[in-house]
Amino acid sequence: MTPLIPDWSEVAALFEPDGALRDIYVLDAGPDGWQAVLDSLRSLDPPPLFDIDGEPAVMPKRIEDVFAIWKRASPSLRWNAGEVAIHLHFFRSDDIEFDLDPADVCEPEDWQALARFMRGLAETAERPVILTPENKPDDILLFCRGAGAAIEVNATAEG
Repeated sequence: MTPLIPDWSEVAALFEPDGALRDIYVLDAGPDGWQAVLDSLRSLDPPPLFDIDGEPAVMPKRIEDVFAIWKRASPSLRWNAGEVAIHLHFFRSDDIEFDLDPADVCEPEDWQALARFMRGLAETAERPVILTPENKPDDILLFCRGAGAAIEVNATAEG
């Protein structure tokens, strides 16, 4: 049986620092997926930090309100999955895009925390989740096909 999370030895090369971030996308999330993810993030302990233009703020309850802020300012959210700092900038309304520094994923425990986060996103949004090099959504390194699915290494990924 295939493990739900690949072994660190299978993915470590994908996180070797190269000067670029890594992006996690929840594909075709739509309004319901966005709201489900926002609600899930709000329930984290400790809670994520929400800010507007770098200043701490109260996270809106509805995703529509976050996107309304985006018209005049830059909302963002940050928190840690284990020791891995993850950022959400609310760039797009169709896909949800997170970013992280690959240098933060330097131990098997870091990878396990990140992988659990990715699988949790797929479960919450009921959508596929991918990890790619920064700003290269078509260059898929890792993917989770949806709720309950394992994370898979793209066999054609460079790393």
